[in-house]
Amino acid sequence: MAAGTGTAGANQNGALVAPAYTPGEIVTAAGPLSINASAPAIDITVGSQFVTKAYDLAVYPALRPQLIFDQFATVRATRLTHRGGSVRFSFVDDIADQTTPLLENLDVDSVTMTSKALSVSMSEYGTAVTTTNLLRGTSMVPIDPIAAERVGYNAGKSIDRLAKTALDVASVTYDDASTTSIQEIGSSATYLNSYLLQEGVSLLEEANVRPFGSEAYVLVVSPKQAQHLKAENTNQGWRYVTARNEGAGMNSIYRGEIGMDEGVRIVVNNNLGASNVAYLMGAEALAKVHSDAPGFGPNPRTVVSPVVDKLRRFASIGWYHLVGYSVFRPEALIRVTTASTLKPAS
Repeated sequence: MAAGTGTAGANQNGALVAPAYTPGEIVTAAGPLSINASAPAIDITVGSQFVTKAYDLAVYPALRPQLIFDQFATVRATRLTHRGGSVRFSFVDDIADQTTPLLENLDVDSVTMTSKALSVSMSEYGTAVTTTNLLRGTSMVPIDPIAAERVGYNAGKSIDRLAKTALDVASVTYDDASTTSIQEIGSSATYLNSYLLQEGVSLLEEANVRPFGSEAYVLVVSPKQAQHLKAENTNQGWRYVTARNEGAGMNSIYRGEIGMDEGVRIVVNNNLGASNVAYLMGAEALAKVHSDAPGFGPNPRTVVSPVVDKLRRFASIGWYHLVGYSVFRPEALIRVTTASTLKPAS
């Protein structure tokens, strides 16, 4: 075919590419330039205007730990004489065993009863999020439901952390100035193992601490400490006992569930703050106090603030709680210290 004799138009300015006989037309493309060849020439002006990033209108939260510690505050102040800034719990000790035979012609000597009290104070906690009219009116997603959900979760996580923090005290001091220390077992050089569970259970049983629901004690561990137990492969460890108990199925091993071991219900939680301290508890290890006045209660409450600025542009939502936690019976709590690293494969 003979080559054309006309002159290329103003828009035919692309590079000459065989077997073309005139330069190519300009192509209107989406762009960017990096995904196009050098010829023919491209125009991404329109593409850059109308080809934009799409948005998923679902708004995802951060990865969250489970909330667990508040449920172990089994002691609740339910018979208050009146409202106050703290609650006083009273203890009266048992009378010592009387094993000496009575004399026939003498009356018994009276004995005294000893008592003590524990005071648990309440404090205010809470926070709030404030949004503006401009944000609510121009955001492509509804902001208020997101703020409300984040505030609600923050209330639960904050209160759960308060309950956990109460378990970190070194000792408990009573109104008579007597002090009882919290027991600690293990060390930073030790991996969590069946022997530590046996040791902890023995100490609780020697102190006459009751299990939760008359079933089992509870040990709250970090994910790393849970791995310590799963890595046991001797004929006394969790893996061996589980395999023998469940037979060929070994469902707990397949699912990575520890469950019960050595009379302890093991709960894995990532809200401990440290990966090397676990909490072994029996009934009445933790107490919780709160006001019983109208508008107060055992759980945080959501507060929607009235709009009071001059142009009614600022709206706030928050949570508020008046609460206090304390170790109730030091004998019912044992902190278990372990290594903070994963246990190597053996």
